[in-house]
Amino acid sequence: MPFSVRLLLRWTAAACLIEFAFLAVPGRAADVEQWGRGELVFRGPADGNPYVDVQFGARFSQGERTIDVLGFWDGGDEYKVRFSPPTPGPWQCRTRSNRPELDGKTGTLVAGPPSKGNHGPVEVFQTFYFRYADGTPYHQFGTTCYAWIHQPESLQQQTLKTLAAAPFNKIRFCTFPKAYAYNRNEPERFAFVKKADGTFDFTRPDFDFWRHLEQRILDLQRLGIEADLILWHPYDRWGFAQMGAENDDRYLRYCIARLGAFRNVWWSLANEYDLMAPGAMQGHRGDKQMSDWDRFFQILQREDGHQRLRSIHNCRGFYDHTKPWVTHASIQRHDLHTVRSWREQYKKPIVVDECGYEGDIPQGWGNLKPEEMLRRFWIGTMCGGYVGHGETYKHPEDILWWSKGGVLHGQSPARIAWLKKLMADSPAFHELEPLGRDARKFFLAKPGEFYLFYSLDREPATINLAGRRPYKVDLIDPWAMKVLPVGTAQPGEFTINPPRRDIAFRFIPYAQGESLRPEVRIEAAPAEGAPPLTVSLQAVTTAAKADWDLGDGEKASGRQIRHTFVRPGIYTVTLTATADDGGVAMAQTGIIVDRETSEPLVRVGFARGELPEVTLHGTAKRGADGRLVFSDKAPWGWAEAGDQPIEELRGLRSFTITGWLKPSSLEVGSGGNRIVFCLNRDGDGIDLVCYNDGRMRLAVNQWPDNIRNDSSPGKLVVGKWTFFAVTYDAGIQKDNVSWYFTPPLDAPGPAEVRLDRKTTYNNGRVGDQLRHLAIGNFNRTMHSAGLDRQFRGEIRALQIFGSRISQRGAMELDAIKKHAQ
Repeated sequence: MPFSVRLLLRWTAAACLIEFAFLAVPGRAADVEQWGRGELVFRGPADGNPYVDVQFGARFSQGERTIDVLGFWDGGDEYKVRFSPPTPGPWQCRTRSNRPELDGKTGTLVAGPPSKGNHGPVEVFQTFYFRYADGTPYHQFGTTCYAWIHQPESLQQQTLKTLAAAPFNKIRFCTFPKAYAYNRNEPERFAFVKKADGTFDFTRPDFDFWRHLEQRILDLQRLGIEADLILWHPYDRWGFAQMGAENDDRYLRYCIARLGAFRNVWWSLANEYDLMAPGAMQGHRGDKQMSDWDRFFQILQREDGHQRLRSIHNCRGFYDHTKPWVTHASIQRHDLHTVRSWREQYKKPIVVDECGYEGDIPQGWGNLKPEEMLRRFWIGTMCGGYVGHGETYKHPEDILWWSKGGVLHGQSPARIAWLKKLMADSPAFHELEPLGRDARKFFLAKPGEFYLFYSLDREPATINLAGRRPYKVDLIDPWAMKVLPVGTAQPGEFTINPPRRDIAFRFIPYAQGESLRPEVRIEAAPAEGAPPLTVSLQAVTTAAKADWDLGDGEKASGRQIRHTFVRPGIYTVTLTATADDGGVAMAQTGIIVDRETSEPLVRVGFARGELPEVTLHGTAKRGADGRLVFSDKAPWGWAEAGDQPIEELRGLRSFTITGWLKPSSLEVGSGGNRIVFCLNRDGDGIDLVCYNDGRMRLAVNQWPDNIRNDSSPGKLVVGKWTFFAVTYDAGIQKDNVSWYFTPPLDAPGPAEVRLDRKTTYNNGRVGDQLRHLAIGNFNRTMHSAGLDRQFRGEIRALQIFGSRISQRGAMELDAIKKHAQ
């Protein structure tokens, strides 16, 4: 078991001296293990306020190496110095203080070998990576529980029990409590003494709090979990975010002195540091300028003798992680593919500590599906970075893991654990190089020895396999947590055909003399269509036996079979080929059975029968016959269709949007006013906007500012109703977008619909990572940019039709006319 040493040094009042209770004796047993926590206790002055008045520390020396550490007052006349020896053997100690009772005292502390499981602190390794001090690999799989140490003891113990069975080896949490949604309870302990009037004395630490915090850090250490301590944050109702520079610096030095010797401590200066600037965001508190954060970093770099890892976490704007006092980049973003660029920019480990939260709360950052949380872990890992988990499922007592801990309810942790093991069984992370720049396809490789490929879509990809030996090919299903042998690839260029999205492939060379797996692939015709869809499936293989799992609960055997899929869906057909020598290989293919495209996927702005249910926010309201009414000036509003991203919109190859629009103003915000918006910020999804000259623009999977896919100008007129339709087909390369309009009318009703123009704009099928569908404004992924991009006027009878098959979802004029009523 890890142990620490507590060496009592007596203060003799008569002589006003401090006497060490130990001497350096040859062959003496170790006082502390290497990377353990040695603690030297002194008696000193108790008068005045030692927290403010007494400066105290010590220098530890071993040969030519010296380490200076801060000491601290622990109440009464007790002072402590803590030291975590980085090497075994004797360390000479000499104290320093502005008080003679504590100054110039000497002694020796002997460090023994580390105990089992003690690998030392985590450190930066080979620019982009982490490892323990003894060289053991450390691959960060973190989580966040901001206020878990501020909850009742029983809940804290439940959190520790949950962590013991979870895959996480780092946890982010705050020293100060948090005042925020789902966080309204008052903690039992605080870092500073509470005064009679309920405010806090920032010059007097509450020692009970600090001892409790130390115990929690030790509890985590015993579980092999790093404690990423967040020292400041803007979610405050007690005054800790605005203590003033002098109190801030003193608090920081106290943290260093008390906690720096714990080998599992990391320093995170702040959560969302940029929201702690005065007036940065309503409801957030802080008095910090950029110069303050620089100063805090410099104090840590200069005065933390143990040199624990140092970072700072953002909301909107990044801190400059290239500064020398930053050890790694701690990032809040959802676009994990950018990890590759951040690695190049900062030349440091990239930790996306906050990529979103698996959960079901209304806030946009807190309702990721478990599949999306897992997807982000895979993307970040494949880009050579590290990712953090979070969970925010509603709870009747507001016990959400993200803040209070407790029990994990989500489905992603088990799959994150599986990914963690998969990476541990692969070549060392620092030996794997991220390859390519594609935002949907990712390669991680040790060329000639190991290749891992992960795809967000079904589009083919090409890989060049180095060397002369053939490669075993495995299909990896991250969600099902399965590895399937799918055959052999010869060295050189190899084409990968993912059977569905969110699938990985692994390539490992055969060992010398190892038998090759049988070759196997599937030929399916047709591979897509409307139900009932009869598909001919042929096993192209030299193996003796072919067994089929058809993905709809049915199974079959034989080299050639026919099967009818009767319900809409995306089916994964799996073929298992078994050779005479027992060798097994598998192949998969996807079959798309389309739904009836004459029925809308989305139906909004109707008196009844809307699909999915619509929620109004801000100043948005209902008008006659269910129409949506949006103001032409602030404050703004928006409508939200459903409480999750709409699954049926993912992967559409062709679609049609129809509806009636009546602008009350054509004054627009930057980039146009939103009619339909389900982009993932500036990525996957659909964005339909209008401009001040009455034209409309459609963008797919990208921001519309720099594209040209417009209707004619003048189609929308202030105070008039216009029916519109726009069709899009990713399966056609030229003239794949069509715009249709009626003339401006005084009221909605039967009118002639005409083709306005065809345009060529093809950005592929609608991406799988789209977000919530907002009508009339941005969805939550863009609310931080402001809501003045709202459509100003009325929207009626808006519908979206679509298909995952080319042409089927892009309506012809005759079909469109039926909806212009």
